[in-house]
Formats: sequence, structure tokens, C-alpha cells
Amino acid sequence: MPKKNIVIVGAGFGGVFTAKKLAKKLKHNQDYRIILVDKHSYFTYLTEIHEVAAQRVKPNHVKEDLEHLFSHDKNVELVTAEVTEIDSANKSITTTRGKIPYEKLVISIGGTSNNFGTPGVVEYGFEMWSIEEAIRIRQHLANIIAQGAAESDPQKREQLLTIAVVGTGFTGAELMGEIMDLRKILAAENKLDESEIKLVILEAGDKILKMLSDRKLAAKAGRYMTDRGIDIRSNSKVTGVDEEGVIFGDGSHLPTKSLIWTAGVKAKDVVSQWGFKIGHGGRIEADDYMHAVLPDGKSDPDVYLAGDTMTYVDQKTGPVPQTVEGAENAAKAASNNILHDLGAAKEAKTFGQVVKYHGYAVSIGSHYTVASLLGSFNISGFFASLAKHGINLYFYSQIKSAYGIFHYMLDEFFRTEHGRNPFRGTISRQGNVLWATPMRIFLGVFWLLAGTGALGAHTQPLFWTVSFAALMELLTGVSFLTGLFTWTFGLVSLILCIVSWAVHGFDIIQLFVIFGSLTVMNGSGRGFGLDILAVPMMQKFFGNIWYGRGKSQYDELEK
Repeated sequence: MPKKNIVIVGAGFGGVFTAKKLAKKLKHNQDYRIILVDKHSYFTYLTEIHEVAAQRVKPNHVKEDLEHLFSHDKNVELVTAEVTEIDSANKSITTTRGKIPYEKLVISIGGTSNNFGTPGVVEYGFEMWSIEEAIRIRQHLANIIAQGAAESDPQKREQLLTIAVVGTGFTGAELMGEIMDLRKILAAENKLDESEIKLVILEAGDKILKMLSDRKLAAKAGRYMTDRGIDIRSNSKVTGVDEEGVIFGDGSHLPTKSLIWTAGVKAKDVVSQWGFKIGHGGRIEADDYMHAVLPDGKSDPDVYLAGDTMTYVDQKTGPVPQTVEGAENAAKAASNNILHDLGAAKEAKTFGQVVKYHGYAVSIGSHYTVASLLGSFNISGFFASLAKHGINLYFYSQIKSAYGIFHYMLDEFFRTEHGRNPFRGTISRQGNVLWATPMRIFLGVFWLLAGTGALGAHTQPLFWTVSFAALMELLTGVSFLTGLFTWTFGLVSLILCIVSWAVHGFDIIQLFVIFGSLTVMNGSGRGFGLDILAVPMMQKFFGNIWYGRGKSQYDELEK
């Protein structure tokens, strides 16, 4: 007897969550198979694509192959295709790979950017609701700043070096925060003063971060941005975009070649052709049990909804938000009710019975976050940043992706460049220094003991303990413990050992300290040490003294 199909259209948050729930509960049921259909062969962690756009992480960071996710779920079959038609009367879908019949169907294809028909956005601006769009922005920002640095005309130069983001919701605020971090890097690469790269965030209303009910948190985020040179313009409704820049409702103009639209989300246009009742934002209306509603107002008992494809208003919590938790809660209700239909769950549950929101976390760059958790617990700064990463890791744990957790940790903490993580790069292995830190601390303690004569009987035959030599031992110990000027005092440590060897003869401890000194000279002061601040400052200071300050353009004739 052929198996019956439970078809899930869309491998976003809602689709993946639903597939995982069903796969677990139906593991031993031989009557059904789960078919997951998506135009991509990978799951995209959409809430982190702003990090891709601003070069904090590489594109693969937000992409996880579906085979990795479902390799142990033998009752899940993957189909890479686009859905072109849904025939609910005959219970089948048509894809670019052919027709697939279904017993139960879940539609969760996500949403797309909503520019509200604003003229010129598509032609002259950028939108960001996919990995492809994030990569376009990533490439554009690098290119446009390089062009601006090479431009001599002051007006054209300012236009090229101005970046504008429309919208101060999650996406807009987080994208601008990442661009804020990127500005310093691009300025250095193109020999620009950082202040030349102007960042403007535009809000049509009078408030930023409207989803934060605690306005003090929103105010903190706003101050953090303005203190770092971001121009926040509220009551600035964009009515058009052209070759020269942004056009406002009052007729004023902002010259820029970099307009990024993040101000709204709507359902993908194709869902309007699938024969269901369309509500707010072009989304399919759902009933209390997450069934798709038909044009006549009746619910289709075999079609369920999750994610940004659907619109639903819960009596207690209000409209389902276009967030990960919104998609998860809808997926919980849909998967439970499918299992109930199949006799694998005790009772059908409404959205209101399963809904649970844990809060929001909005990152403003890699070092600062504002978070409202569990309804009333509000935090900001370093610990809020850790909380946001914790939320992301929690999602991967829910879908049982150890691969996702491992690579998330590597990419967000141990592979970051330019200090772009909550620990400001001190635990990044990009410098290959993190694991040399314990050796550095050990040698610091060793040299302090040697300098004070506290090594006891071993001190005299091995190391000098008087006058200048003792002073150098103490300074070396302090240097290693604080991680300040580690390379220089690593060399001092080598010299002290070699001299001791020549004066007092060989001891195995000397050999150990020599190899340890060579190890810590590999920049170990940047791993929880002061060199992460001191070395770049010294390089810049002495470089400017010796070579002068590099610029993107010169006009020596003005002298």
C-alpha cells in the first residue's frame, strides 16, 4: 500500500519546525511520509542575514543544507522545486518537478519585502528579505565606498559615501548597527576618515523600534546609534527613489546611491493565486487551528499555515508577528492538529492554547543589544548580546541541529574578524591566539615568582634574582599576565632563559620556558589581553609619525 503524503511547502522557520515535529511523532508510523518542498536545498536563518549584508559573517553562515537537518529523519523526503499551483479540491500541488498528491498540506513559504509600491525602490534601491539580496548589498557596499574614495567632486563624493536604511524595525535597526561596525573597516581599507561615510536611518513615523513596548529600551538603542554618528530621522516618509537618491514627502532630497528598504513585510505574490482567502499583507487567513480559510469563509481541514504566509489575530496576544517565534507558535499548533487528524495526538489545539512568546532582542552591531525577555525582564549591552545569541542557539537545539550549533559558535565567536563579536574579538581564533592564552598566564606567574625569588631552591641556579635581571623578570611577568606588549616581552623571556643557560648551565625548565616564550609571541596578548587595544593604537600612532597619514586622495599642490 503506497504511503500517504504530508506535504510541507517552504523550508523556512515554520516549515522546518513543523517537519521536525511531525518526523519525531510519526517516526514509527509506516503509513505516512513527510515531503518538504523548497526552491532551495538549504534552510536560511533569515534573522541573521543583516550580518551577511554587512560582512560580519560569510553567506554560508546563515545557510544549512536540508540534508544535514534531516539526515536522521528517515520519514522526511526533500524536494528542491518551486510550487506553481495548489489544487485543494483534488488535494495536490504542482511543482517545477511535477505533481505531488497530499493527505495533509502545510503552506509556509515565508514573506518578502513590502515597499508599498514606492516608486524607484526596485530600480534604484535594495531590499533585504533573502540571502540573495543580502549578498547584493554586501558587494554593493564594498564597491560604492571604494568609488566614493576615488571621487574628487565633493557633491558626488558625499552621495557615494552616504548609506541610507529605510525602516527602524528589527531588520532596519540591526542592519544599520552592522553597517556602523563595517564603516570603520571600509574607511580603513579605503584610507578614509570614518566620519566621511555618512549613515542615515529613516523612519516614517515618530518612533523607532515600535515593537519594543518598553520605550526606555528603544531610547537606549537610539542613543547608542546617535552617539556613534548615525543620523536618525523620524517623521521622514520616503515617497520615491531615483538615480540621485531618496525623495521625501515634503519634496526634500537625500543624495545617495545606497538606499536599503526594510520597512515592511508581505506575503509572496504567488499565494494570491492558490485559491484561499487573502487578508492583511497579502497573507492567507488562518482560523484558530491554523487551517487555511477558503474564499467562502470556510476552513480547509487538510491545509494548514505557518510563518509569514499567514495572517491571524489571537484574542489575547494580538496579531501573529512576522518573527521566528510567531512562525514557531503557528507551527506548533499546525503540527499538533495534523497529528490529531491522524490519531497521533489527544486533542486539537488552538493557536491561543500553544502560543508563548519569550521576548525580543535587537542587536545594534556586534557589541550592543537591547532585549525584553519573558515579558518584563529588560537588559541592554553585553549580556543582552549574549542573550540574543542564546535565543538563536535555542532554535537550533529545538530542531535538533548539532551541526547548526557547532557552526554558529565557530562563525559568531571564534572566526570573527575585526573584533566583531560580544567579546570584541578576544576569543576569536582568527589570530590563532586564543589557545596560547593559558600558556601566557602560566609564564606570567612563573616570571613573577622568579623575579621575587619565590621559586625557592630552583631560583638561584636557573635565573637571576638581583638588580636589573630581577626587574626584567618582574616586568615580563606583568606583561604576560596583562597581555600587554606580549611579543616584546616574549623576546625578553627568551633572552633571560638563554643568558641563564649560558651562566648556570642547562636545565629542562629553561627549554620549556624557551618554547613557551616562542608560543606566546604569536600574538597571544590579543586573547583576553590588552594587546588587542594597544597594538593597533601603536601601529597607527607610530605609522602616522613615520609614514604620515594615508588618504584616499592627495593634492600636494595646495601646500
